[in-house]
Amino acid sequence: MPGIKYKRGFLIPVLLGAFVAFLSFGVTFGLLFILANVLIIYLLFVFRLRKRSWYYRLIGGAYLIFLVTFAGVEGYILKEAYDGPGNLSGDYDAVLILGAGLKGEEPSKTLLSRLDTAEKILKVREDLPVIVSGGQGPGESITEAEAMGRHLVANGIEESRIIYEESSTNTFENMLYSRRLLAEEGLTEGKVLIVTNDFHLARSKMLARDVGLEPSGYSAPTPWLVRVNYYIREFFAMVKTFLLGRGTLGG
Repeated sequence: MPGIKYKRGFLIPVLLGAFVAFLSFGVTFGLLFILANVLIIYLLFVFRLRKRSWYYRLIGGAYLIFLVTFAGVEGYILKEAYDGPGNLSGDYDAVLILGAGLKGEEPSKTLLSRLDTAEKILKVREDLPVIVSGGQGPGESITEAEAMGRHLVANGIEESRIIYEESSTNTFENMLYSRRLLAEEGLTEGKVLIVTNDFHLARSKMLARDVGLEPSGYSAPTPWLVRVNYYIREFFAMVKTFLLGRGTLGG
């Protein structure tokens, strides 16, 4: 059929592009997600050339709902990402840096981006303490909080300004345990300037509000090579947050 041949002609360059992306970046969740969606769209068009049936309409309708949901959630994530950097002159109790993994004792590239951004803020707002939040995960020799503290001190931030939260294992716990530390310091209003990567800011602020914090955000940049992957993954993290409860997240 000519229509099917046309669709094959459309699919071939897409698959070639995916192969180039694989050679450049390796297999990522984002790449697999994009390929899966290309395949679904291709199959829906192919079946459209044949006699339509109730299950075609059902699958097509469900996929359309998914695409609308995906677009809406990603729009919210992007809005929050590009609303940061936030206002450095705001009324805050503390800066809150969220952990993002270590390699042994060294911060990951993602975490370094957050730390570099936080250092700039802390050198402008010398009146603010900083909470470094992150426990110890697999493959990590020390807690993320300790690694962050070391990095800040090595780059000119006074040790006396650093508050260590070393128990959290996910974003919800980052917020919950940091809220408790603020209360112990007498900072009961919980006004925090959260420093995390752009893709992570929307969910971080949402979870912060859930535990009684008053969050503002300051986004750290994400390298463009991995940006699409992280934004796609964050969609599923947001959905998991809503469906399974915000205290059960693994990230």
